[in-house]
Amino acid sequence: MGASSLRHALLQSGALDLAVFDQWIYLLSQGLPPISSFLGFHVLGDHAAFILYPISLLYRLYPDIHWLLLIQAFALAMGAVPIYALSRHSGLSRLEGRTLALCYVLYPAVFNINFYADFRPEAIAVPAILWAMWAGIAKKTVQLVFAVALVLSCKEILSLTVIALGLWFWLSERRQVYGWWCVAAGTIWFTFTIGYLIPLLRNGNPGGLGFYSYLGDSFSEVVLNAVTNPGLIAGRVFLPDRLFYYLLLIAPVILGLHWRQIGVMIPTLPMLLLNALSDYAAQRDLIHHYSLPIFPFVLVWLVRSLASYRKRQQRQWLKPRWLVLWAIIAFLALGKYEYFFTRYLSHSSNLPSVYQGIALTSSSTSVLTAAHLCPHLSHRPIIHQFLDTPFTPTQLNQYSSVLLDIQHPGQQVSLERVTALKQRLKTLSEFRLTYSQNEVFLFEKRL
Repeated sequence: MGASSLRHALLQSGALDLAVFDQWIYLLSQGLPPISSFLGFHVLGDHAAFILYPISLLYRLYPDIHWLLLIQAFALAMGAVPIYALSRHSGLSRLEGRTLALCYVLYPAVFNINFYADFRPEAIAVPAILWAMWAGIAKKTVQLVFAVALVLSCKEILSLTVIALGLWFWLSERRQVYGWWCVAAGTIWFTFTIGYLIPLLRNGNPGGLGFYSYLGDSFSEVVLNAVTNPGLIAGRVFLPDRLFYYLLLIAPVILGLHWRQIGVMIPTLPMLLLNALSDYAAQRDLIHHYSLPIFPFVLVWLVRSLASYRKRQQRQWLKPRWLVLWAIIAFLALGKYEYFFTRYLSHSSNLPSVYQGIALTSSSTSVLTAAHLCPHLSHRPIIHQFLDTPFTPTQLNQYSSVLLDIQHPGQQVSLERVTALKQRLKTLSEFRLTYSQNEVFLFEKRL
């Protein structure tokens, strides 16, 4: 949480993504319609993330964006617990179980995604997925049901992971009842959310297909083209950058992997395929959130591999210290901690002045500001980022405050456009300049 909080404090949060979730949860906590002013639709129209409703109860205690950063950090860290449980259930010693739990914590994506992705509900699904695996293997029916329900509440597309998990239970673990139940639960949830709920709340738009437009304009078209044109799929799956992505996923634990245990990766296939087929390169790294439903299974693969080695008395040299040493090397090589020195100080030149402007804007009900300031001002029904397009007086009149940071205009916004907006506001009688320091300007509508 410290890394993500520091990034947020340095005004380097992921702009609209964090602001969108913060606004939705704040509106829920206040009993207001959870309609994003950024996106224009209901909270469940995004990814059917029902988990945001119980999270909003924390905002009723005290509305603060750091709840989201804390929840994500805690959820990702908690993945180490089921990894340890799976290790012990596989016959490994306590020392080996603690070692594999440490390898999970040191896996670069855990650190990278936690601070770089700001907040994603599917991070909560990471320990739930591992918990579901353990519960199914250990025949803990009630716990399996709760774990799967938690996974499905985080994001609609995770229903595909649940379906694939059911196939793994059925094919590899001989847990036919659990397998069929997971397949049924995932299929029903997928059909309900993607086929009905999300289009209903997005005016018929299914969402999430922008990176797969070459396969079709609707989900049914995408599936049909994927099935009827396997050559196109294969051509994408085996491109060099895709192969590098697969290597990147296993590199932090490759020292202990056994190819005979690769079957445990079956539940990753839907999300792995989606990432491979996407036009969006960010879906294939250890920084963005798209690998969240994948990397936990890589750690389970390591657990199963080590258990196999111990059972067959192979690789006797593979001691816990070597696994930890390799995990540390991988973290140092692939962790993005250097961003705090190479990227995240770019907004520090006038940081105190910006925070003063934010404090003065706190009582405004509608705000127009730069993208990187939106997560600091999203506790209100209306907040927009200004874009690299001119605003008419009528458009500006919908805001009670406009906060500008001329030194840092904002994401995809030119200095000329922000300067022109400042000059326009000075000429409008409806607004008055109430704060000006270090190129930070706050305009407020006259009462």
